[in-house]
Amino acid sequence: MKAEEASNTAKVIAASTILLASDPRTSAQVAPGAAALCRQLLSGSRTDRWLAGSAAHPLTRALWRGLERLTLPGIIAHYWHRKRWIERRCRNAIGVGFGRVIVLGAGFDTLGLRLAAEMRQIEVIEVDHPATQNAKRRALAGQPAAQTDNLQFVACDFGAEALPATLAGDRKDTVVIIEGVLMYLSPADITRLFAALRNLSGNRLRVVFSFMSAWPDGRSGFRPHSMLIERWLAWRKEPFTWALAPEAMAGFLAGHGFKLEELALTRQFSTLPGAEPSMLEGENLVVCEQA
Repeated sequence: MKAEEASNTAKVIAASTILLASDPRTSAQVAPGAAALCRQLLSGSRTDRWLAGSAAHPLTRALWRGLERLTLPGIIAHYWHRKRWIERRCRNAIGVGFGRVIVLGAGFDTLGLRLAAEMRQIEVIEVDHPATQNAKRRALAGQPAAQTDNLQFVACDFGAEALPATLAGDRKDTVVIIEGVLMYLSPADITRLFAALRNLSGNRLRVVFSFMSAWPDGRSGFRPHSMLIERWLAWRKEPFTWALAPEAMAGFLAGHGFKLEELALTRQFSTLPGAEPSMLEGENLVVCEQA
């Protein structure tokens, strides 16, 4: 990602949310209120507004679907299979007493915004790169979603620092969400981040995150493989840089002081009733707790 620009991946996922919600065949996959927030988030520039409008209009929506079939079939649905799986685990944690939710690399995701508005008793903190976070805050200026007193925005460049020191040492049971972030960090950044995570809460700490598979041939990323997507990510300076074989995850977490609680491979979390099944493999989801 260019230092002065909001994440292009964040914008694409927001547009994908609008696309799914605007199609009666897929609208049930999207969490209530998420699409409206994404339209607001994609209102900051003429290009962003065009992106949001094209995702919602039936004619241009068909063009986006055609482009998806040519590049990475199933990626639009995959984003929301991933989001709904994570949201269910987050809400489950809140239901058993976790009082603080920290979303690392929040991008244009809406979960933190929706939780803060719905559950005033919890604390929600979004931590993200300054460029993306500034774009998000400008788009939400004056909107009720960003005005709740239990929502906080904290800027952080994970390539330069692990986590702001102000987040550490809280006594609340804390759930941390790291969705679509770790694949863009270096191995050294990953090590530094997991070391910092251990200091986040004086009580119970649960982490929910996604990661890319390292395949036996030494490559990472989605299967079926898409050269076009890899070139686009490289061009936008957002290439995948970290991956791990799923069978190595328990040992990886143990080495960082965490215990694996749940691991779901790509096709295991696309199980919403009526949802189109995933055609992809390669991104996995984890729930772990501090050992």
